[in-house]
Amino acid sequence: MYKKIKDSFDTGLEKIKWLFTLLSDRVNVELSVIKLLYQSGQMEKQKEDLLRTIGRRVLELKDSPDKQIVKDRVITEAIAEIEQISREIDQTRKKASAAATPGISTRT
Repeated sequence: MYKKIKDSFDTGLEKIKWLFTLLSDRVNVELSVIKLLYQSGQMEKQKEDLLRTIGRRVLELKDSPDKQIVKDRVITEAIAEIEQISREIDQTRKKASAAATPGISTRT
């Protein structure tokens, strides 16, 4: 009788360990997704700041005799940086999407 109770208790304990391991892994995945989405939001803010920089610079150059605004160094650098940030945002969102998909490991 004692052996049967001990075996049942051990089996129950193993099931509880398995459940908590599963929950722990799922929480880790969810936290990874949240971190990636936060990073994506931060990059969006950087992109918006660069767009504001371009807008200010265009207004500054509006009355200049040189109408080649797109060739301005500040504007071309900001545009290049926006393109880079946009690629990073896409990659980050893809990582978040992949991490949110069950069965795909986020650990490297």
